[in-house]
Amino acid sequence: MTKIIGVPRYLEMHSRYKAFHDEIKRQFGEKIFRVTVNAGMTCPNIDGTRAKGGCTFCQDASYLGASFEKGATVSQQIEQGMSYVGRRHGTEKFFVYFQNGTNTHAPVEVLRKLFDEALSFPNVAGLFIATRPDSLGNEVLDLLEEINSKTYLWIELGLQSHRNDILAAINRAHTVEEFEDGVRLLHQRKIRVGAHVILGLPQETDEDTIQKALTINRLPLEGIKIHNLVVFRKTVLEKQYHEGKYTPLSLEHYSKLCVDFLEHLRPDILIERLNAHGPREQTVAPEWSINKFLALNAVHAELEKRDTWQGKKYFCI
Repeated sequence: MTKIIGVPRYLEMHSRYKAFHDEIKRQFGEKIFRVTVNAGMTCPNIDGTRAKGGCTFCQDASYLGASFEKGATVSQQIEQGMSYVGRRHGTEKFFVYFQNGTNTHAPVEVLRKLFDEALSFPNVAGLFIATRPDSLGNEVLDLLEEINSKTYLWIELGLQSHRNDILAAINRAHTVEEFEDGVRLLHQRKIRVGAHVILGLPQETDEDTIQKALTINRLPLEGIKIHNLVVFRKTVLEKQYHEGKYTPLSLEHYSKLCVDFLEHLRPDILIERLNAHGPREQTVAPEWSINKFLALNAVHAELEKRDTWQGKKYFCI
């Protein structure tokens, strides 16, 4: 990341945002990469617990790790993932990331077995568990608190939008208030929580981007993933796109919104991601989203063009 002069001291390494990988290197003394596993979880908005059909943008195949093989057990996926990521990045320590589906939407005894299985590998340094705010019952929270006491744990909690009408339109089947309650419950257990948000959702305005950052600022969150909306094949969003009901953001527009969001975001929140991308064969639009580094470079260029940084406008609210 570009080193610059004049950025406030609260940003480590004088970068323009508080990068998650810098924090990992500070804590562990080295970079640690994630190994993504699919534990076969469904979601409350797929299996009828809350709704059916899933999020309008969701395509499960787009989240699979590069080394994923159909039918592989969790242990096999971890072994394959560590081999692939280790060769690619020259690392011997890994985080296991339970990404596909809602990874606390199962009986506690099933979850315990899965998480213990992942932690049984000596070179696994911690767990990242993606879930929803409506899948955090007391027994689940007790289990997560126990895991947190013996390893490095992050819970990644999907929000996507700060507006309940948009959450309903994309079939999230939970509310902003439920998300806020989920964050606070996890925080009370001293469990690290990161949020997922999407910029450029249907019906959202540019002003909504700033309001979304303000919503995040009010909560005890430690990290965030910022995503552009990608149209994947075999989704409701693809149908809307072909019917002219949704127009993807241009790269220029997305980089502008992403920097707007960062400027208003609380400066202590760790930035885990700045863009989303998926496999070319699963992606319908926008074309630019396929190239991860093209998007990252556009956001970095916008930050430098404005000579701005995370939280620059946070204290001006």
